[in-house]
Amino acid sequence: MSDFIVNGTLIDGTGAAPAPLRWIEIAGERIVGVVSGEENLGRPLPEGGRVLFDATDLTVMPGIVDAHCHISYGVARGMEEQDLYASAEYRAIRAMWHAGQVLRAGVTSICDPGGSWNVAIAVRDAIKAGMFQGPRVAAAARYLTTHTGLADYYPTWVGAPKSGVGAITNDVQAMLTEVRAQAKNGVDLVKIAASGESSILSPGGGSVPAFRREELAVIVDEAHRLGKRVTAHARNGQAIVDCIDAGVDWLQHGDFMDKEQVRRLADSGIPLCPTMTLNMNMADWGHIAGCSQARIDRVRRDMEKSIETLSYAHRQGVRMMCGTDSGFAVTPYGEWHAREMELFVTLLGMSPLQAISCGTKEAAFAVDPQGIGSLENGRWADVLVVDGDPVADISLLQDKSRLRALYKGGVAVDLTPQAEATRWPWEKSLEISHGELRYDAVHGKKAAE
Repeated sequence: MSDFIVNGTLIDGTGAAPAPLRWIEIAGERIVGVVSGEENLGRPLPEGGRVLFDATDLTVMPGIVDAHCHISYGVARGMEEQDLYASAEYRAIRAMWHAGQVLRAGVTSICDPGGSWNVAIAVRDAIKAGMFQGPRVAAAARYLTTHTGLADYYPTWVGAPKSGVGAITNDVQAMLTEVRAQAKNGVDLVKIAASGESSILSPGGGSVPAFRREELAVIVDEAHRLGKRVTAHARNGQAIVDCIDAGVDWLQHGDFMDKEQVRRLADSGIPLCPTMTLNMNMADWGHIAGCSQARIDRVRRDMEKSIETLSYAHRQGVRMMCGTDSGFAVTPYGEWHAREMELFVTLLGMSPLQAISCGTKEAAFAVDPQGIGSLENGRWADVLVVDGDPVADISLLQDKSRLRALYKGGVAVDLTPQAEATRWPWEKSLEISHGELRYDAVHGKKAAE
């Protein structure tokens, strides 16, 4: 017996204009029929069908896909909190909790392009096993980086901690070994930190390439040989071009490209995930998360250049995916996953319908290009029902009170908000001794009670 979502307005994620929905038919976990259009409004349901949800006066669309969500980060304020604090075991449990917050925001799929230990892999597998409700996850492990790349945050005499998000691979053998180990541990994709932000190498700001072109090619070739896709953090324009030549599957950021490099990217057909949300949130509200004014000012200057570059990229036809860089203090889980779509409209000149496609079918490229992202026959029945018209006001997708129903694989998601979890002192940067922090937390709480 099939289940049916009936009535309302259909936005199918393909870029097609909204249309009156008669029904979406779901058999098991998949969509097996979509009937829409004015001519079908009076059409009777197939005999024996069960109405799962009546979306009259509501909008029916695909579940949101966040192509850049770091589930292991734990709303970190800085690199030390991201890399050093909380055990692997606690990070995995915490990440599973955060995955529930992401799902309840209407996000049915995420790509986690790198994090600590194998946390994203564990979260993916626990969700697949039916232990917890959470989004579909495409998981990477630690970023492959060098001494000039992102994620080599600490002085050379400290090195990269095993709990950190970066794996230092300064020679070809180390690169091959890391790719093989990650493949053995079950990653869906390999993440390369193809550029880095170094105040020493680039004192005027900006970004520098972290790998030689031939090194990138070695990583990509080995990952592809083992059946794994590859993405790259690449803000620097030369790093973007080198990644294109090396055959990277999709790229992150791209905000320091020149026009010729943008055109190279457009011609390649390789998708770009700009992740503007992190920097815009930092520019708008960084002071709340403890960012210095100097850093906020620098981010604002970078964003001016980024908006110019990415607007040009959109006009040149670069394929774009929505991703938010959720996992930091300024992009907490479950709060900002739809803001990237709004920024694509307000800053890059997209139509709301184009932006919705970037946050659904285009973003699906990073997770499961054939299975998710649109409401079409054969796709997973990941369906979001919202109160209002996101084509008229795309910002409403950020309002969780507007979510009326969510289905993942045809199964209803409980949208009841989770209670807030305690954030322990040992998850945070230690400004005074660990013991004092723990004493203050425990005894302060008792005193309040």
